[in-house]
Amino acid sequence: MSTRILTAIFFVILHLLSVTSNINSQTVPSDPGYIQFVGNRSITFVDPSRANRNISCLVYYPASSEGANAPVLQGSTYPSLSFGHGFTLNPNLYVSLYRHFASWGYVVIAPSTETGFSPNHTNFALDLAFVLKDMKRRNTLASDIFFGVIDTTVTGVFGHSMGGGCSVLAGSFDTSITAVASLAAANTNPSSITAANSIKAPQLYLSGQRDSIASYWTQQLPHYNNSFPFKQIVNIKGGNHSYFHLIAGLDDLVDNSATITRAEQQRLTRRYVTSFFNIFLKNDTNSRTFLYGSNANADTTVIRSYKNFAVRTLLQGFFNESTQQMTRDTVTMIARHFQSPYSIAGISKSFVRTDGYGEYSFDMLLPNTKYYYQIAHRNSIETWSAAGGTTLSRKRPFYDFTATISNAFGNNLILKAGRYCIYGGDVNSDGIADALDQALTDNDAFNIATGYLATDVNGDGVVDAADLALIDNNAFNFVQKIVP
Repeated sequence: MSTRILTAIFFVILHLLSVTSNINSQTVPSDPGYIQFVGNRSITFVDPSRANRNISCLVYYPASSEGANAPVLQGSTYPSLSFGHGFTLNPNLYVSLYRHFASWGYVVIAPSTETGFSPNHTNFALDLAFVLKDMKRRNTLASDIFFGVIDTTVTGVFGHSMGGGCSVLAGSFDTSITAVASLAAANTNPSSITAANSIKAPQLYLSGQRDSIASYWTQQLPHYNNSFPFKQIVNIKGGNHSYFHLIAGLDDLVDNSATITRAEQQRLTRRYVTSFFNIFLKNDTNSRTFLYGSNANADTTVIRSYKNFAVRTLLQGFFNESTQQMTRDTVTMIARHFQSPYSIAGISKSFVRTDGYGEYSFDMLLPNTKYYYQIAHRNSIETWSAAGGTTLSRKRPFYDFTATISNAFGNNLILKAGRYCIYGGDVNSDGIADALDQALTDNDAFNIATGYLATDVNGDGVVDAADLALIDNNAFNFVQKIVP
């Protein structure tokens, strides 16, 4: 065989190896992670604040060899996750999940407390929170196997059924918890649905479409609706309640049968929860596509909804000074890149509440990145957020146009009853309140027009003298858009 042929074969082999390497490097979150070996051990944590309560736990972690009591893999720090089991269920049912997250570089702590028929939800939630705090303490002890390998800046909590609800409780009890996820969360006592409203961390709710124990409509959606962004709910088509653990448990006896396999529900669980924790505990922006970006949008096996930004806006004509309430209406928010030419990064609409609070969904925005936020409304002046841009936070991303006049570019807001409002009167959306808007409104007022019209600048459903008065006043004051 000639040298030329051998050389050609050599480069073909190199190319194939390169392709194989690239494929293997594009690991999706449902696949095993980058850690080769996973260790596990049983540890009893002791909480001195609750009469030295013993919290026996299974702990899974990145290791230098495989199996029980293996040495912890040195050279990196790993975020801690605590996991709550379901009602009467043994934590061993979820070992495949623990091992998966350990392979992605997490230390997973699964308390085996409150496994009986009369569990104390508050105690279980406090167990989930305490083991995370104690893992940070162990990180500082030279004698501890986890010395120097725990990422003490972030923590996460998740769980199944009762454990999912208790994870929400834990997130409300301990504000230092960075991210909260649940698998078919069951409402607890005290109510985890109520507690969801006080959590400042991102929240993810997974459910099975055929769940007859903690259904999407009666349990998951109320949790989600009562949460603040970032929040997401993922309903697995054909999934049920019990398939969130790999080994059958007591809940299999009373649950609706699934129309997908247990392995498929486990795969989807790994995919979404791993993406969630990778983003919010490891700042891994590559996982965004699997959670709410292009890969997630193409996933037909689930039904998703997410809100990742909240904004408060009050509209001048729609805001009632005496009631301090606003007539509800649709507001569009446009996120723009911070630097000229301020290209659009995303557009989202929200039907805002009477307090002006709206929740928006953007699949392209990146945390710790500066943006301008532009408000657009059917008859209001185009308004941009404060000069200099605003950095998008991962924790309760929120912008309030109503709090101070400087929160709008060029201070382009009007004060009404102690709240700053977006100027109204731009009926034809040309960026200024003027005679053209007056003419359109005057014509509709003459014809006693009613309904959802741009000329109805106070949102009462009727075009009349009140609408004309607002436009006249703003036109007299040369109210117009002010943009970078």
